[in-house]
Amino acid sequence: MPRASLKQRKDGRYKCKYKGIQFMGVTQTEAYAKLDAYKRLEASGLRAEAAGVTFSQYAAKWIETYKGGVSTRTYNDYLRVLHQFVKVVGDKPIKNVIPSDIQLAYNEQQGFSRSHIRIFGMIVNSVFKAAVADRVILHNPCLSAKLPKGKEGSHRAILPWERDLILQSTHRFAPAIMCMLYAGLRRGEVLALDIDRDVDFTAMTISIREAVRFESNQPIITDPKTEAGARTIPMLDVLAARLSGIHGLVAPSASGSLMSETAFNRAWEGFIADLEALYNGDSKRWYGRRNGQNRDAMPPWKSISIRPHDLRHSYCTMLYDAGIDLKTAQKWMGHADQAMTLRIYTHLTAEREEAEARLLRERVNEQLNDGVQNGVQTELKSNGSL
Repeated sequence: MPRASLKQRKDGRYKCKYKGIQFMGVTQTEAYAKLDAYKRLEASGLRAEAAGVTFSQYAAKWIETYKGGVSTRTYNDYLRVLHQFVKVVGDKPIKNVIPSDIQLAYNEQQGFSRSHIRIFGMIVNSVFKAAVADRVILHNPCLSAKLPKGKEGSHRAILPWERDLILQSTHRFAPAIMCMLYAGLRRGEVLALDIDRDVDFTAMTISIREAVRFESNQPIITDPKTEAGARTIPMLDVLAARLSGIHGLVAPSASGSLMSETAFNRAWEGFIADLEALYNGDSKRWYGRRNGQNRDAMPPWKSISIRPHDLRHSYCTMLYDAGIDLKTAQKWMGHADQAMTLRIYTHLTAEREEAEARLLRERVNEQLNDGVQNGVQTELKSNGSL
């Protein structure tokens, strides 16, 4: 049955309507073609009114809907990932993004850390997953794309001599450092720790109830990083001894309140400087400059490079060395799932296997060398040469 003729508007275009939506065209054929395209989208199960929505437009709605309650820093991290994706792929209609576009964006992350790549993939996948649920697209193009491996994480366990220096330090920040090293607390968790409220010297436990995050350098009390972050940790004797007699915040600012981000960074730098002074026997400013010192004859200044998260990594290493099972380690570390704990445990296992293989080779080589020498000497004796 032929379609009804459309009346030409004053502007020269033709208009047809469907379910209250207007479709315009320079010709009647163009107007009907737009209507037919809309109906095809409806039949496929998509929301036809979202047909022209670009990735940026949908991502803007997604971030406001699902991430509006996160901290400013986290919100900006999401924005950076989404902007980077658009920079690589282009701001095309989201329904036109194909798996090769996703793979191209993923490939651009090669060379970054595994953590960065994992977060990038998680954010991009979440946008497309939500678009499928909203019937803006039919399929998630991320499902067939593969993330690059990325660089191994740079966090490390501190060395025995570094641990000894920390135990010797009387710096005002030392109690907080000890909580990070011997209880695995994150920076935000240690800044919110109140000894009178959260530390039980009778039960020998530390309870993590809150954390600090920063908004424009200022501290804000919030819930721990994840639901698993709210936890109770057994307190080691060495930590109990350091915290005994302290009241209130374990890491207060100079005024006794919560530390700002700048104050934390300065306290950390001061603590590292204190460790360096302990190791070198003097502060860097006066090293080799005091009366009677010959700087040229003194050993080179030894710098110490420890980052806050290295202490938490060291705690996880202690759990591994003590044979703590994966599930318990996950709980005490406050990891949301076993994957993060398992990554650390697996990495440590690989390190141990490599070290043990090296020791085995050295031991066998020593035995072989000893055996050859003994064999030669025995042969010489039997021949009367010795």
